[in-house]
This record gives sequence, structure tokens and C-alpha cells, in this order.
Amino acid sequence: MGRLSRGYLGGFQGQLGTAYGCFWRLMDLIKAMPRKVKRPATEAQLPARLKMALITSFLGRLSHIIDIGFKNVAGPGQSAMNAAVSYNLNNAVTGTSPNYTIDFPNLMVTKGKLAQPYLMELAVDTPAEITFKWKETTSDSNGKPTDKAIFFVFNPTKGQSVSLTGVVTRSTLEYALSIPLDFSGDTVQCYMSFVSADGKLVSDSLYIGGIQTL
Repeated sequence: MGRLSRGYLGGFQGQLGTAYGCFWRLMDLIKAMPRKVKRPATEAQLPARLKMALITSFLGRLSHIIDIGFKNVAGPGQSAMNAAVSYNLNNAVTGTSPNYTIDFPNLMVTKGKLAQPYLMELAVDTPAEITFKWKETTSDSNGKPTDKAIFFVFNPTKGQSVSLTGVVTRSTLEYALSIPLDFSGDTVQCYMSFVSADGKLVSDSLYIGGIQTL
């Protein structure tokens, strides 16, 4: 939206329709807005664009986890999401162009130096639930009983996910995560990690594996 800076007979500043007004060297100037040129990707560029689109779309649903999980590895001027995209683009994409897919065992949704979940197990005993079980960390680790759990479950068949943060602590050792009823019979990919109680430290996410739901 343009703004009149010196009355209705004067020039304007900002965008007005397809024009842009500014005051430069004591002169009111009106410029045409530059056209957006969308060039189709070349054959060499297409694989990189397809991979980028896959990763950004996948991680976009996890922004609340990524903000926690990659803030400590983001470089100067880099957001946590940009750091997550960069890492997973290089490590968690498999296949050949144009048929790229997420490499689930190598996917990271959090990355850090806190102790990971220890001796993880998954159990499916009840419809619409997945039970995560873990053991206490060893005495030489930096894990604390007050660390908060992060759960992430992705259903490739439905293209949907379930995530939960901060509900239980490391000392709980078990948690039954609710999932949608329509996940029934699908194989889902499961991850877990921890974040310290003060939010300053986070663990690498642990890929626990795929499991078929009831």
C-alpha cells in the first residue's frame, strides 16, 4: 500500500498497484514493479528442486519440534528450520529422480548432545495407541530424570503424523501415545528424543523403527 508523504499533490512512497513510489535525490520517482520471472527448472536443476520440495514439505508439519530440535545447530543467521532442511536434504532423501522418498532411518527431527532414549521398545496392544518404553540412562550419560520426552509418529500411507512434546519425563520410562483410529492396520514410523527441562539441551532423535498398528 502506498503512502502520501507530502499531501495529495505530492509523491507517494511504497507500492500502489503495479507502481512503486519513492523519494530520491530531492525527486519523487515512480517505478514499475519488477515482474516475477518463473523459469522452469533445467534438467540438471530438477533433482535438487524435487529433493528440496520433499524435505521442506515433510519438515513443515514439524515446525514446533524443529524449533526445539535444531536451534543449537543452526549457524549464524540461520533458522532452526533451515538447519533441519540442510541436514536432512543431505542425509535423509533416497531414490532417483523424480521418485525421491524420505529415508526414515536417517531422518533427524532433533539434533543435539543430550543423551538419547535408552534401550527403546515399541508395543501395540490396544487400537489407536502405540506404547513407547525405555530404560534409565547409564550413570555416565548427561541425561536427567527431568528431561522431557518428544514423540513423533509418521504414517506414510496416510501422509499424516502425530507428535507430542513435554507431557512426560525421562523418569516415566513408558508412555502410550494416542494415534488416529484410521491409522489401523498401517505401518507407521516412530521416533523419540528428549529435551532438557530448561530447553537448553536436546538429544538426537532416535529412529525406533516401523510398526503395524491394530
